[in-house]
Amino acid sequence: MVSYNWSAFRRYLPFYFLLGSAIVSCNESSQKSSNTFKYNLSVGLSSLDPAFSKDLAAMWACSHVYEGLFLLDSNASLSPLLADSFWVEPNQLYYHFLIKKNVYFHKNSCFRNADSTRRLSAKDVQYSFERLLDYKTASPGAWVMKNKLDSLRPFQIVDSFHLVIRLQKANAQFSQVLSMPYCAVIPKEAVEFYGKNFRKNPVGTGPFTFKLWEDGEVLFLKKNEHYHLNDKIGLKLPYLDYVKITFNENKKTELFSFEKKELSFISGPDQSIIQQVFDRKGNPKGEWKNKAQIYKKPFLNTEYMAILVRADMLKKNSVMRHKKLRQAINYSICREELAEHLKYNLVLPANKGFISYGMPNYDTNFTGYRYNLEKAKTLIAEAGYSDKNRPKLDIHINNSFVEMSELLAYQLSKAGFEVEIKLHPADMMMQLAAAGKLEFFRRSWFADYPDAENYFACFYSKNSTPPNYTRFSNPIFDKLYEEVCSETNAKNRKLKYKEMEQILIDESPIVPIFYDQSIRIVQKNVSGLEQNVLNTLDLRKVVIGN
Repeated sequence: MVSYNWSAFRRYLPFYFLLGSAIVSCNESSQKSSNTFKYNLSVGLSSLDPAFSKDLAAMWACSHVYEGLFLLDSNASLSPLLADSFWVEPNQLYYHFLIKKNVYFHKNSCFRNADSTRRLSAKDVQYSFERLLDYKTASPGAWVMKNKLDSLRPFQIVDSFHLVIRLQKANAQFSQVLSMPYCAVIPKEAVEFYGKNFRKNPVGTGPFTFKLWEDGEVLFLKKNEHYHLNDKIGLKLPYLDYVKITFNENKKTELFSFEKKELSFISGPDQSIIQQVFDRKGNPKGEWKNKAQIYKKPFLNTEYMAILVRADMLKKNSVMRHKKLRQAINYSICREELAEHLKYNLVLPANKGFISYGMPNYDTNFTGYRYNLEKAKTLIAEAGYSDKNRPKLDIHINNSFVEMSELLAYQLSKAGFEVEIKLHPADMMMQLAAAGKLEFFRRSWFADYPDAENYFACFYSKNSTPPNYTRFSNPIFDKLYEEVCSETNAKNRKLKYKEMEQILIDESPIVPIFYDQSIRIVQKNVSGLEQNVLNTLDLRKVVIGN
C-alpha cells in the first residue's frame, strides 16, 4: 500500500497551480506569437492620427486601426465598410449614407474607463470630416474635402445612423475620396481626452487595437475581439492575433531579418535587395525561387522628370522655353534601358504618358514617347542648335537617385544635349522645386484614389504647388479637367482622359520614366495577403500557417 503525505501536498498546492497556469500561459503566448504578422517600415512613423496619414507608412499603420465609409478591394473597386449602404440624389449633390449599427469603437479610457466603448454613429462621421477641414488640425489631407462641400449646410444628421453630405457641385470622384485614410472615422472623446498625444493613442473601429508604440523601435497592435466583420463562412475577422511593426532604416538588415523568419514580408525592396533576389529580367534567382512567395502588381505610381514650363519663371536662355526641345528630351530617353539597368525590370517603361498601368477606366491605346535618337537630334536641329552649339541642361536630383541621373545624362548627351548633374539634399530640393527654382528635376506621383483625375490634377493651372510642380497651364486642358470632375458617365470621362493625356504628350511638361509595380516578398507560410493598385495593406484575412 502506498501512503501519501497529504499535508505536504496541500502545502505546495498553490505552487503546482501557479506552475500549471504558467505552462498554459506560455503555450498560449507561443501560439499567439506564431500568429503575429511582422513587417518593417524603413521610413519611420511620426503619427497614428489618420488626419496625418500622408505617406505609405502612415497609411498602412492607420489602416489597421481605423476605417472609413468605404474600402478599396483587391480589384480597386469601392466597397462599403462603415457605410451599410448609400445613394446619391439625382442632382448628384446630396450623398446619403446609412451607417452600420453593429460597429463599436475600441475599448479605451477615453470612454469612462479602460473597459468602455460606445457605438459608432453618424455624428462621428460628421465630426471626423469637420476636424479634417479645421485649420487648427492643420491636416495635410484637408484638400480632400476643401472646396467640395456646400458652404451653408454641408452635413445633415437625419438620425443616429443616417448622414447626408451636400456638395457645392457634382463630383464624380467623391465616393472614392472617402476611401482615403484621411477620411477615417474617429471618436471625439479620444481627441479631447488625449489632446496632442492622440497621435500616439489611436482609437478606431478597425480590425486591430493599439497596444504599444516605442518611437523609432516597434509598434504592437492587438486583434480587435469585437470587430464587426466576419468572413464568408461566418468566422470572425481578423484571423491574426497581433501585428508587429519595426522601424529599421537599413534594408540589408531587413532582408537578413526576413531570412531568419523575423519578418512576414518585405515590400518595396531597394537596390541591395533587388540584386540579391532578382535577375536582370525581374525573376527570382537561385534559392529565392523556392525560398519565398514573390508577388508583383501594377502600382499607381509614376516616376518622372518634371519640367518647369511657366515662361516668367524660366531663365532667359532656358531650353525649356522650346517645346521641340522638351519633346527632344522625351525622345532621347530609352526607358527600357533604365528599367533594366536600375530596376531589374521590376518596373514598367513609361511609354504611354503620365498615367500608370493598372488605372481603372483608362484607355492606354495611344502612343506616348519611345526612344528615337534620330527624332531627338532632328528636333534639336529644328530648334536652332548644333554640335557646336549644344542646348544646355541641368538635372536636379537628390542623393538617392544619382545612378538614374548619370544614365539620363548619358542618354541626353548622345542626343546632343550638354548636361550637368546638380545634387541637393532631399528636403532642400523639395523646397526649391516648390518655389519654382528648378527647371528639370525628379518627381513621382502616387495616386490617392484609382481615378485618372487624381493624376491630371498635377497639371490643372488653378492648382498650386504641390501638385502642379511644372506650373503647366493650358486652357483646353483646364476645361477638360473641370468637365471630368463632374462627369459621372464613365465612358465620357474615359474619352476626355485620352484627350488630356494627348495634350501632355504634345506639350511635354514632363518626362515619364517608370510605371511602378508593388513587389512583395512573402514567407511561404503566409496566405491571404491581397494586393491592389494602390498598394494598400489589408491584414484582415491574412493567415499564418494552415
